[in-house]
Amino acid sequence: MRIASTRAWIKGALICAALLALPCVAQSRQRIVQLAEDGVQTRRIAARPGPLADAPVTRVCESGARWLRLDFSELTLRSYDTLVLSSSGGDRFVFQGAQWNQRSFTTRAFRGSCIDIRPSFGSPQSRYRVGSYQFGVQDLEDTPVVVAGAGDICDPTPADCGDTADLIVDINPTAVFTAGDNAYHSGTLTQYNTLYDPNWGRFKALTNPTPGNHDYFTTGASGYFDYFNGPGNASGPAGDRSKGYYSYDVGEWHFVALNTMSGGAVASAQLTWLEADLAATSKPCVAAYFHHPLVSRGVYHGYAQVKPIFDRLYAAKADLVMVGHDHNYQRYARMDGNQAPKADGLRQIVVGTGGRNLYGLSGTHPLMDASQSHTWGVLRLSLTANGYTGTFLPVPGDSWTDTFSGLCNAKGTGYVPPTTYGNATDFAIADNATIESPIVVTGRSGNAPAYTKVSVAIEHTFIGDLKVELVAPDNTPYVIHNRTGASADNLNLTLTLDVSREVIAGTWKLRVNDNSAGDTGRIDSWSITF
Repeated sequence: MRIASTRAWIKGALICAALLALPCVAQSRQRIVQLAEDGVQTRRIAARPGPLADAPVTRVCESGARWLRLDFSELTLRSYDTLVLSSSGGDRFVFQGAQWNQRSFTTRAFRGSCIDIRPSFGSPQSRYRVGSYQFGVQDLEDTPVVVAGAGDICDPTPADCGDTADLIVDINPTAVFTAGDNAYHSGTLTQYNTLYDPNWGRFKALTNPTPGNHDYFTTGASGYFDYFNGPGNASGPAGDRSKGYYSYDVGEWHFVALNTMSGGAVASAQLTWLEADLAATSKPCVAAYFHHPLVSRGVYHGYAQVKPIFDRLYAAKADLVMVGHDHNYQRYARMDGNQAPKADGLRQIVVGTGGRNLYGLSGTHPLMDASQSHTWGVLRLSLTANGYTGTFLPVPGDSWTDTFSGLCNAKGTGYVPPTTYGNATDFAIADNATIESPIVVTGRSGNAPAYTKVSVAIEHTFIGDLKVELVAPDNTPYVIHNRTGASADNLNLTLTLDVSREVIAGTWKLRVNDNSAGDTGRIDSWSITF
């Protein structure tokens, strides 16, 4: 496993962050931990000499990088002040509002090798500081991260949590979640040390747990917190022991670990914290996990007490919810807190199959997509910057499995996706003539990105006659096609051009030059995306 190797940094240079221990930073500031994908590198920003030593950085570049993430050690914004990040790959994010104050965090990934940081501050109290950044040399779409876990785990009879632990070891994930009831029957420290630790304790350094009702059979879930945080420690990987909820980032996903305790009403303080936490992430995808399901069709039929959690997650357009409590596996279609089908809803997965005796299924639900009550196993999640693939993996000797996938919901955050500008007007291409099709870009500032996408659709009877260029607002030409293709008909292509030296606003043109007689055609359409 990666515990002692590629994840050694969790307890090395970033031990404070990896343990989720708030005292590692200023007491008033919350640190959101960022766990990176395999192969991703972190680089500190060197201090600048002289009078610039205290000035915040305004541009971060890494030669050869396909994408970057910035690590903000501080971001404080007053009134209507904003901070805009723009990348050479065409991504843009606008930070605005007080939700970022008193937090240190890592941004979502920005495509390209450079990020420009542009403050628009009217208040002297607005400020920011970037101390380091992460970068990858593969395309973001080719950089997945794996998370795995289950709930209702270790019990002496049957002693099957060793088999599910072996599955986790084989998966070799970046992070592990537990959906509560981790050590039976009462979650004492002795039960954690004797039942859980020899099995799931093998990847304790990667585990981000949540408690279940059985953990609270011991007063204050003291065994749970003593095991994960250390005896008597107020905070640690399981969060503040007076709360038991926290959040962290894995790749391009924001994970929220919540505490439904013994199935009672969720405290308003946790709901207030959840709203603030969800408002202060720039990640494109969000997952949450806790013990009690909103809906179930097993021994239990769901808990209305967790509806306020679902409502807030749905309002933030979160994507996945993993729960336990019912000792079986159930996967539901996207829904809101009213259990109504929603295209932008939450997909709930009951994965109470960690090793405790399994419970039977009872009844049906119109949104249930898959279920079983006969096989222990774990949930493996392969997560990308825009979606997920989930797989239920059974213990050895069983073959039942389940696979599902989806795209992340569009979030109402400050992310500004690349915009496509097009011209679908036909322009005739005459013999031995030049024609230009214009696109006017307004309302944009700065330079165009290094990864500008251009799509061209030209109908012509002999494309070997044609030279095709993208012409920037300052009349600089960029060759798209230059008299190749021999006698082929028509030109339909999409390519990426580095036009980062060009101002983005202005008139861009597709120029087509016909260099011979006897063949004609037309520009059917073209578009530019940045």
